[in-house]
Amino acid sequence: MKILVSGKGGSGKSTFSVLLAKALKNAGHRVLLIDADESNFCLHRLLGAPAPKNLMGEMGGRKGVREKLPRSKAAPSEDRLFGEEVLLENLPDGSLTEVDGIQLLVMGKIEQYGEGCACLIGSLSRTLLAKLREETYPFVIIDAEAGIEHFGRRIDATCDLILGVVDPTHESFTMAGRMARMASSAGVEIRFILNKVDQRVERIMTEKIDPDKVIAHIPDNDSIFRASLEGAPVTVRLKPVDDVVTFLETNPPRTRLKMM
Repeated sequence: MKILVSGKGGSGKSTFSVLLAKALKNAGHRVLLIDADESNFCLHRLLGAPAPKNLMGEMGGRKGVREKLPRSKAAPSEDRLFGEEVLLENLPDGSLTEVDGIQLLVMGKIEQYGEGCACLIGSLSRTLLAKLREETYPFVIIDAEAGIEHFGRRIDATCDLILGVVDPTHESFTMAGRMARMASSAGVEIRFILNKVDQRVERIMTEKIDPDKVIAHIPDNDSIFRASLEGAPVTVRLKPVDDVVTFLETNPPRTRLKMM
C-alpha cells in the first residue's frame, strides 16, 4: 500500500510520517519511508538517521536525470529513468539507508541558489512510485512536499491512499477541503489526521473537517515539541497513531483507476 502524507507547511506531516512508519514497523510490517519533500531537510533527523544521500544526486544530479527523461510531450513514457519497474536493490548504491528496521529513501533536495525549480524531483518521484514493486514493503509511506503542488504533478495518482494532516489553523482547514476535491478528481481515497489537538481547538477542528473522513486525533505533545526544538529524533509512541495502523490493516484501499 502506497500512502502519501500531505499537509501544509508546519502541520506536522513529516513528524506524522515518521510516527506512522515506526508504528507500522512495531506492528510487524516492513516499511519503506520516502522523503519526497524537496525543501524540508528534517525527515532523517526525526527518524534518527544520519543525513543520507539522495536519489537524484546518485543518478547524476539534474543533468543525469534530465538526460533520461523524454524531451517532448510526445514521448510515450519515462521508462528511460527506471525501465518497466523499480526494484529497490537496483537503485544506485547509497540511495537507501536503514534505521531501526525502517528503510529511508530521499528523492532529492534543493541545495543551491539558482539551481532551478523542483519539477524534476517531482517527475522522479512520480515515475518511481508508479513503477515501484511493493512485494518487499507492504507499506510505503511518502512524505510529500508541503502544500498541494504534488496534486498538480499527479504524484498522488500513483498512490493508494492520501492521509491529510490538519493542524488547528484556518489555512489548514481550507487546504483540507481542496485536498479532498483533488483526491476525488485523481480517483484516490483520502482520510484526515487532526494534529496538535487540545481542549481549546478540538470542537472547532471537528466542525471544520468531515468526521466520516477523520481517522485520528493526535494530541498536542510536549515530547514532540521538544524533539523539534532540539533537533532530536521523535521517539514517543502515541495510541492514535497505533489506531491508524489498525485502520490501514483492516481497511485496504478500494480498487481504482489510476489517472496517470
